[in-house]
Amino acid sequence: MTLILVRKLIRDIRPALVVVCLLLFLFSALWVKVTQRITAEITPFVTTVTSFARLPPDLFEKVIFKGPGKVSQAVLGGADLRFDQATDFLAVELLHPVVLILAVVWAVGRAAGAVAGEIDKGTMELLMSQPVPRDRLILAHLIVDAVAIPALCLAVFAGTQFGFVAVGPFVEDYTALEEFNRTNPAGLRLPVPDEPRTVEVSGRGQPPALVNLAALMLALSGITMALSAAGRSRWKVVGYGVLVAVVMFIANVLGQLWADAAFVRPLSVFFYYQPQRIMLRDEWWADLGAAWAGGRPLVEVPVVPVLLAAGTVGYLAAWRVFTRRDLPAPL
Repeated sequence: MTLILVRKLIRDIRPALVVVCLLLFLFSALWVKVTQRITAEITPFVTTVTSFARLPPDLFEKVIFKGPGKVSQAVLGGADLRFDQATDFLAVELLHPVVLILAVVWAVGRAAGAVAGEIDKGTMELLMSQPVPRDRLILAHLIVDAVAIPALCLAVFAGTQFGFVAVGPFVEDYTALEEFNRTNPAGLRLPVPDEPRTVEVSGRGQPPALVNLAALMLALSGITMALSAAGRSRWKVVGYGVLVAVVMFIANVLGQLWADAAFVRPLSVFFYYQPQRIMLRDEWWADLGAAWAGGRPLVEVPVVPVLLAAGTVGYLAAWRVFTRRDLPAPL
């Protein structure tokens, strides 16, 4: 009976799953083109200008991420990333607001409809009239997450690989340098290389980083599932779930910008979402010292197990609440 229920739930979410997978696929392919544009066209111009003027190589980055720009830097990976490196810039995709918003919307929206949505639609009574124990319903939703979340991550990886095929090699383009030499009124001439250089870029580290994304979605789904098991209105649960996700996201970003608020970061699931470190340096740990010891090393905790534990606790809470609560009669 559990398998039949799982098939029914997957059939219900199939249209939304296809749409979100398609959006992630297209955005991933687009991000490869953005990465090529930045690192093969804009970066060579900036690098040549700084070298010609004998300026510090990181001057432009410091200027861009000064003041209000620090918020963007915190959201996109902080000081861990070098935005002039193609693979580093490619890793920004998994931290981009588009990917995070889609992940939150999927996790919260699907989990909110798991219990509260059925009660809200008046279909829970019909479902419970079948020989399905309540704990099997929670288990079925966990199995659906185990199917849908990897599918979403696979869409990201497939989009990235398609993008690499579509845009081809990352060959530096010196058109901006040539245009500058032709049009600047002072007669200043910047050096233009004779042969274009191929920029090295690799997406081999993305699949491990997607494990971190999958764990984040499971954590958000588990938290929302606990809220859904206690609620009766899908949209109220969606509101509460989004509110929890937004508060945790803001707490993590605020803790990076304001040292006095850094202590709240480990309480946010987004503190343990660090795909850029996994993708670029194969680092699967988060140091609590970044929040509780002023940046000094303290205790390293594995990011993926923490997120999986948060999702598991959420599902266990949902199981306990749902198997003990009274279900309201449909109106």
